[in-house]
Amino acid sequence: MALKEVYLADFYGDKNTKIDSAMSDTTGTFVLVTKKDLPSGMYRAVIDKNNFIDFIYNDEDIEISTQVGALYDSLKVLKSDENMEYFAFLREGNDYRRKFDLLAPVVNYFPGNDPFYDTVLNKYISVQKQFLKFIDSLIAKYPANYATRIIRIRKPIYYDPELNEAGRREYAIEHYFDNVDFTDVELVRSNVYTTLAIEYLTLYSNPSFKQDQLEDEFIKAVDKIMYEAMDNNIIYDFVVDYLVGGFERYHFDKVLDYIAENYTPEQCENEDKKNDLQTRLQKYAELAVGKKAPDISIPDTSGNVINLDKIKSKYTLVLFWASWCSHCTETLPEIFNLYESSINRKTLEVLSVSLDSKKDEWLAALHQGGYTWLNGSDLKGWDSQAAVDYNVYATPTMFLLDKNQKIIAKPITFQELKKALIEENILE
Repeated sequence: MALKEVYLADFYGDKNTKIDSAMSDTTGTFVLVTKKDLPSGMYRAVIDKNNFIDFIYNDEDIEISTQVGALYDSLKVLKSDENMEYFAFLREGNDYRRKFDLLAPVVNYFPGNDPFYDTVLNKYISVQKQFLKFIDSLIAKYPANYATRIIRIRKPIYYDPELNEAGRREYAIEHYFDNVDFTDVELVRSNVYTTLAIEYLTLYSNPSFKQDQLEDEFIKAVDKIMYEAMDNNIIYDFVVDYLVGGFERYHFDKVLDYIAENYTPEQCENEDKKNDLQTRLQKYAELAVGKKAPDISIPDTSGNVINLDKIKSKYTLVLFWASWCSHCTETLPEIFNLYESSINRKTLEVLSVSLDSKKDEWLAALHQGGYTWLNGSDLKGWDSQAAVDYNVYATPTMFLLDKNQKIIAKPITFQELKKALIEENILE
């Protein structure tokens, strides 16, 4: 086996930061000697892009043996009480979930008058109770472990067999956080709080929901999560930051606006240097539908300055994009075709703001698309003042403004843009 560099990364929720590395020998063995003051928490040994092991460090020597290609299935903890406990929990948990997921629908839908039903029902009950008993035994055996604090929080809910699928969901929504301690600050150095948040949000999801419906449901989930997290300022800010990042990735602006309006962290040691999260949330509140959009002053292709507040059309679409954005390559031609064929420019003007940093690439994309609307760029990429003022974190991003530059819609897709234009009688 060839020599290979292995990385050690720490956890801060769902974020991993490389903190050390070591070279394996020809047998695949490697040794990482950590700093003495390395904090307790979850860590990740990264063998390559698709192979890594997450483990617990809590001031003890750790020795683990495994095989690349089956890291968790073949894993053996040779030394470390923390990881003997943690990986035992993972193995039993995987087995429990497989059995529960198979048994639950059978209990719900199998004929109750069939003799086999009692067998399934008893198994459904015993599988749950056995796993809960196993967790209690780990907690009793290792009361002081860091892993125990994670396991205690991850203890599953017991579902009465009389609950159907919808009943289990409602029960889970109500009782999901019964075992969760949102005051354990050291657990931010693991993925436990972020995993809980994702799983709880999933309870509110439905594949048949449109985005508006999904966002309305997620707002309910956010209220519950933040209510539970209010007992500790550090964890409160940590959870808000995580939720904002996640909803940003999926462009759930309605939820982001709601968080900005209701859950901006108020604690700040230095009021002159508000942290990034506070700034982002403040901007979301400022960019909510109904608010006046920030002015934009940006050079066009000839260096002449375009001013948003000087645009005289009844409506303006501010469109953030970039030549390197594949989604923009798909969406901009559709918008331009609509703009050219169906809309009077006195009614709607488009101000496209490119986040390119190389002028030749920007101009080439404009030439290829033939875009005759207003085109501006300060060639500063994500650091463009307009992008900062409009809190742009993804492309394309759109804001539909009225003649007074008030935000009336923030469409995400081309179809949502068409819907907004129809609602404003800009498009029939």
